[in-house]
Amino acid sequence: MPGASEGTLLVVEDDADLRASVVDVLTSAGYPSAVAKDGLEALTWLEVHGRPSLVLLDMEMPRMDGRAFLERITRHPAWAGLTVVALTSRWVHHPAVLDTLLKPFDGHALLEHVPYWLRRSRPPGKT
Repeated sequence: MPGASEGTLLVVEDDADLRASVVDVLTSAGYPSAVAKDGLEALTWLEVHGRPSLVLLDMEMPRMDGRAFLERITRHPAWAGLTVVALTSRWVHHPAVLDTLLKPFDGHALLEHVPYWLRRSRPPGKT
């Protein structure tokens, strides 16, 4: 169901406090948000809800880390080209990652970048 979750920002982060903080910042600014605590939960979310406008992805998580998640979505036709931003402590160089927001970051830094990332979002089927 591509496009079913258009406008939603999917936050994939294993740290519950950081995940809640990011969602609070996004929702207070009017961005609809959804959460997943790791890559496996994010894949399940995609299966159920479809394509979000943006994925904010932690790279170091248990069960399925960010790199494994990226490899899975790049091989899946419906998810190829998802707009993904890494939220992590090191720069991420991966063709599926649009940008990296280095941890620690504050809510202002996050909100400053979201409009840019959304403008750069790739339509379904485009890589």
